[in-house]
Amino acid sequence: MTLKLLNTTVFRLSLVYVLLFSLVAAVAMGFIYWVAKDHIAQQTDTRLRLESQVLAEHYRTGSMGSLQETVRLRNRDSARGDKRFFVYALTDQIMSESLKKGEDYFQEGRLTFATLTYAQVLRLVSIPAYASQSDKARTLVTDLQGGWQLLVAADLSEQRALLEKMRGSIWAAIGVIAASAILGGVLMGYYVLRRIDGVSKTATSIIKGDLSQRMTVTNRNDEFDRLSEVLNSMLQRTEQLMQAMREVTDNLAHDLRNPLNRLRNRLDLNRFHKPDVQVLQQTQQDALQDVDDLIKTFNALLSIAQAESGVHRDDWEMVNISALVSDLGELYEAVAEEQDLHLSYHAEQGLQIYGNRQLLAQALTNLLDNAVKYTPTGGQLGLEARQLGQKVEISVYDNGPGIPSEQHERVFERFVRLDNARSSVGNGLGLSLVKAFTDLHGATIHLEDNQPGLRVVLRFDTGNTPRPAVRVGNGHS
Repeated sequence: MTLKLLNTTVFRLSLVYVLLFSLVAAVAMGFIYWVAKDHIAQQTDTRLRLESQVLAEHYRTGSMGSLQETVRLRNRDSARGDKRFFVYALTDQIMSESLKKGEDYFQEGRLTFATLTYAQVLRLVSIPAYASQSDKARTLVTDLQGGWQLLVAADLSEQRALLEKMRGSIWAAIGVIAASAILGGVLMGYYVLRRIDGVSKTATSIIKGDLSQRMTVTNRNDEFDRLSEVLNSMLQRTEQLMQAMREVTDNLAHDLRNPLNRLRNRLDLNRFHKPDVQVLQQTQQDALQDVDDLIKTFNALLSIAQAESGVHRDDWEMVNISALVSDLGELYEAVAEEQDLHLSYHAEQGLQIYGNRQLLAQALTNLLDNAVKYTPTGGQLGLEARQLGQKVEISVYDNGPGIPSEQHERVFERFVRLDNARSSVGNGLGLSLVKAFTDLHGATIHLEDNQPGLRVVLRFDTGNTPRPAVRVGNGHS
């Protein structure tokens, strides 16, 4: 588990963010430390300057003896504590040159600043030692009239201690930030790993054959939930396709069994009968009919598969629907008359859609065949096409028995035949083929009640504008 956690992308990204954020935090806190250190140094220099100005003003208005007494008293008062904040000295030695060896040395007119150790300060003036000689002292030497120099040194131990605490706090804060980021990365990695393990477990069950399994969706609505919803939709679709495939296989085996059994029985019977030309010819004719039925079934299945895979898209063009309706209407008008039926057809002028003319013609032919097959003697059927906004609508209708509304979606499945169609010739693939061709063209198909009978409506999206209705065909409505 630990190794898997360390190998997660989230944990690795967390480490990268730890380094980047720690670097940014270190730079920010380093800047704060530098500003604080500079401010403390400026504040110390300001106090040294004020102390030197006060003593220099005392020397200007008084005498050298008075200034020496003031310096002695101030050193005595400062020595009463554990440490002296200020150290004072008055000498006629040249101390400015010695200050050049110290840190942060600079001159400002008659003032010379530097940071020295107490050992260096004691070498400049005769002052009793009261602190570690390695402690730092900020020193200011002021040149006075008469060749005298005034030294004022400030103890920096407290400032140094404050800066040390600040530096330690900065490192501690950076450590806390890094540790918190790593802990956050571990927790996020564990959360992600747990979600991924859930997906892997579900996927394993699906691979083993349980297609009913679905990815877990929580109420967080995060990216895992959105991904799980997409995967669940895909799994739902896959399960439906697998179920449809099983049904197709079962129905195909059932529908092919009868013609194959009939074919085998006829051939088997011929082995035990004396050759008779007339009987042999009839047997061959029946066998050919069974073979033709099998070929039609396989051709229909192949056409559906090709339509669903988009094989026919290579030879698409603008199809004149008005002309197609006219041609099919003239063809099926003669067929309807032979069945003692009445066919009417009409279309608006100039209707066009982008598609495959052969597939569109085959789809309409299947619908017209069904209308002729199920319309009773003396009944009426029709074919019409019109423009509806940005759509072209093609309708095939009849006044036969129709299809119950609860069966409207089911009849598009392969090999589905309703009870009233069991006695008629067919394989239950006609409407499935029409649905496949319709989907290939991005159109919709709807079954409606023609009161009585059935109306099949196909709607194709186009960019055409509505055109005036012009009747085509025999003029019947």
